[in-house]
Amino acid sequence: MATGDVTVRDLAPDDINACVHIALAAWAPVYASYRTILGERLFHTVFPGWQQQKEAAIRSACAGEHGAMACVAERHGKVVGFVTFYCNHETGMGEISNNAVHPDFQGEGIGTRMYHHVCDRFRALGMKFARVSTGGDPSHAPARRAYEKAGFAVALPGVDYFQEL
Repeated sequence: MATGDVTVRDLAPDDINACVHIALAAWAPVYASYRTILGERLFHTVFPGWQQQKEAAIRSACAGEHGAMACVAERHGKVVGFVTFYCNHETGMGEISNNAVHPDFQGEGIGTRMYHHVCDRFRALGMKFARVSTGGDPSHAPARRAYEKAGFAVALPGVDYFQEL
């Protein structure tokens, strides 16, 4: 399906459970990749209870805590994606935070559409720049492609190192 049948709108309170469901489904392969890369012991040290932590972060942002805003992508009355974001009026930086498209709808341009929507909001709110962070591992390749399609082009590389003691 084309993204023409997708509407991006502000989050409604009834959307929060759908956002949590989407987040957990979308991030499961990412955390499975982390488990493979890090090994069981280190994975459980770095990401203990990742599902509960992710759910808490989504619920907090959807509730507007710390100035968070949220939008959802809806197709035929069903929420298929979400994006949370923040504005720093002191620096003029808008930041896209937790966001995901349900795995059944990934690769259809829905994420890119959400990012365009949020960047339009940033402009309307006086932001001068937009930022989004993602992983450099293979499981984040689809996210990187979606951000690049939405116009994000300048990136700072990063590496996290671990050592068993």
